Amino acid sequence: MISRTCTRTFHSLINRYLSHQPSSAISNLSSTPSCSFSTCSTITRTRNVSLNAIRSNCRTFSSEPPPLNKKGRQTPLPFMLLSFAVCAALTGASYAYSHFKKIEMEEERKKDEERKRKERTTKGKALIGGPFVLVNTEGETVTEKTFMGKWALIYFGFTFCPDICPEELEKIGEIIELLDKTPEAPKVQPIFISVDPKRDTPELIKSYLQDFHPDFIGLTGTKEQVKRATKAYRVYFSEGPDQAEGANEYIVDHSIVTFLVDPKGNFAANFGQRTSPEEAVSKIIDKMNDFYHGD
Repeated sequence: MISRTCTRTFHSLINRYLSHQPSSAISNLSSTPSCSFSTCSTITRTRNVSLNAIRSNCRTFSSEPPPLNKKGRQTPLPFMLLSFAVCAALTGASYAYSHFKKIEMEEERKKDEERKRKERTTKGKALIGGPFVLVNTEGETVTEKTFMGKWALIYFGFTFCPDICPEELEKIGEIIELLDKTPEAPKVQPIFISVDPKRDTPELIKSYLQDFHPDFIGLTGTKEQVKRATKAYRVYFSEGPDQAEGANEYIVDHSIVTFLVDPKGNFAANFGQRTSPEEAVSKIIDKMNDFYHGD
């Protein structure tokens, strides 16, 4: 098909050439024998050149050469495979990094949700309670962990208190008795912590508490130990001046409050001087229900 196309193109070029020649030149070609061989040679050469050019143009449109690199050479197959492998590796690494970041963001989101949940849980709770180290009336070391797993009522006072401390300790004894009569209520441990370590020895506290409920546990310690305990429970106390010089008789000003602590050692409620035993028991039962049956 290419040969026929080239032949037709050659004849077309010859006809176009002849159509632009004067009639005299054409006549001379036909009438002059000496020029016939030269003219035919020229035409033959022209035909060969035209056919070669046409064949070259036809090849350009009939097929495409292999791809070349920047230096004009064909790209070798191993290099193409290496390029593909590098692209695949980069794609895999990009996917792995994206997957890792997604997991990391998910973990951060869960941590943030957990932190917010804890904030909602502790929101509104007073920061009352904490670690302490004291001694009981037997001289044994006692910490906040000693009472883990128990409900406790804690009162801070001193044995030389003329009226308020005895009244509050009597009220705590009544609360304990009312709770003992309530079948669904677990046992509650009453605790007395002295804010007068200078005078309240373990022996004196033991004797003092015999006038109140028998379940009372008395605690004291050094001045620094007592300060740490009162600081943990936000209790104020201040030793007043001696009423008589050298008599060691003074009044300790302190907060009048009773604290309810749950079995985990956390603050649950507090009762002031005006709270009746019945009101305190009702509130304690509510807190116990929330602790055992709440969310």
